[in-house]
Amino acid sequence: MTARSLAAHLARAWRAAGTSVLFGVPGGGANLDVVGAVEQEGLRFVLAHDETAAAIMAGAHGLLTGTVGAAVVTRGPGVTAAATGLAQATLDRSPLVLVSDAVPRATAERVAHQRLDQVAATRPLATWSGTLGTRDPAAVAGAAVDLARRGPGGVHLQLDPTAEGDPPPRLDPVPDLDGAALARARRLARGARRPVVLVGPAGVDAPGLDRLAAAGTPVLCTYQAKGAVPDEQSAGLFTGGVLERPLLAEADLILALGVDPVEPIPSAWTYDAPVVVLHPQPVDGRWFGAPEIVVGPLAQSLPPLLDDLDPRWEPGAAAAHRRRTLAALEPAGAGFSPHDVVRASMEHAAPATTLSVDAGAHMLVAMPLWEARAPRRVLISNGLATMGFALPAAIGAALARPGEPVVCFVGDGGLGMTLAELETVVRLELDVTVVVFDDAALSLIEIKQTEGQGAAGAVRYGAVDFAAVARGTGMPADTVASRDELRAVLAGATRGPRLVDARIDPSCYAAVLAATRG
Repeated sequence: MTARSLAAHLARAWRAAGTSVLFGVPGGGANLDVVGAVEQEGLRFVLAHDETAAAIMAGAHGLLTGTVGAAVVTRGPGVTAAATGLAQATLDRSPLVLVSDAVPRATAERVAHQRLDQVAATRPLATWSGTLGTRDPAAVAGAAVDLARRGPGGVHLQLDPTAEGDPPPRLDPVPDLDGAALARARRLARGARRPVVLVGPAGVDAPGLDRLAAAGTPVLCTYQAKGAVPDEQSAGLFTGGVLERPLLAEADLILALGVDPVEPIPSAWTYDAPVVVLHPQPVDGRWFGAPEIVVGPLAQSLPPLLDDLDPRWEPGAAAAHRRRTLAALEPAGAGFSPHDVVRASMEHAAPATTLSVDAGAHMLVAMPLWEARAPRRVLISNGLATMGFALPAAIGAALARPGEPVVCFVGDGGLGMTLAELETVVRLELDVTVVVFDDAALSLIEIKQTEGQGAAGAVRYGAVDFAAVARGTGMPADTVASRDELRAVLAGATRGPRLVDARIDPSCYAAVLAATRG
């Protein structure tokens, strides 16, 4: 058995799953065999600058294409550098198979260079980690790809042609509908007059969401489910914060569809209404207190519950709640606010635009203000909350949806982590507009900073001319300091790579955080 033959089994497994692009930073040897094998199978290889960025690109691409993301890195520092990308896929439920080589077992006793127990190191970060060796490599590769897609989540495989390797990971059967739990849920739902529906990423395709919204039932979407009901028809966002409290306090039933407890902020559940959780997979519902959990396909569990509901909300209750929440986030000052940046960007965005949003204070403005018309048109890391997510995710999205524009919202801190990937956007000639919310600080952390937690040097950077850096990679770029300047730049923009360095006034962030999270 050779590394090349192992790589061929893996490439065929990816191709069978519909994967079309491999992302990575190769380091020679067996991981280059993976690049060669996927190209022989007709897949494209995209070279990234950073291993975690490559994993994020791959996970976003797999999520948006309904396939499995593919990433390859070298052993040792390649694996450790990719760790955040692997954890992001696992906690944000993105389908990813991350592949590395390893110090061959046949020489490991005498070779200490780059020798790490990579399986042990990545196992806590992945849904499964193992070695692809001589033992039935086709079955192991196929099962690893299936597991990443079914999870969905991150899987790590290290190639070692001198080792027997691991058996295929176990794939649990798809759960059947729990009829007894559904019967109990229906008794709770029967006659509910003020139900509130929460939608998570596993519920965005649930049948009947449009029917719920049309009937006036308030529907709140988590960050990762934004757009499951078009924002203009929804009641807004569900985050576990304070903005949704008045609406949930009025509810006589809270119905959570595909909501993953990894998303809400770690707050207490204080509502009296019974909670019914519908989820296609077994899920830990303790964040909701003691909910009734119905496991099984939502196409089977949701329609009977909808028949039992008798919503009698006041006409326009959902829209009124959304208006109140947006009003609570409005800035008090007159400076160039993050709100101005979001609204101007949205005004000039095409209907088919995909938005990626980085972790940071700007997301508290961007997520409620940006209007999503369909699911999976807004990408955000809301399980791991990963800074440095937005730009690699934008690259994955642009390759997943060729010909459609992508807007990337990122803070100066997150862009500083991924600056080199601007060159990737230029090299691939992607239609990606990078908008930097530039205030030279880790603003969300600065708001949380208290006495005894360091001075300004702990959270503030020196000024960076991001437009000049972008132009150094060949990317057209502008610096703006007002809403009118931003509108003029966006109005004159053409398709292709572009960066806008928006020098914002961050003074509203503290009030936005208080309104959002209390």
